[in-house]
Amino acid sequence: MLSIDRLWELSKAWYDDCMLPSYRRRTAAAAGAIFARLGLTSEFWQITGDPAEPQK
Repeated sequence: MLSIDRLWELSKAWYDDCMLPSYRRRTAAAAGAIFARLGLTSEFWQITGDPAEPQK
């Protein structure tokens, strides 16, 4: 479970640049970096696959 505060931090980090014309989907590596920065490190938050591919 995430607290509402943690969820808010994740939302801000995830959607910070989504309205910019230059926005591109995050790669697995970039998503993993956001999760790690927020302390979301349990197995649930681990991303598998090619770290350079955008997440779907």
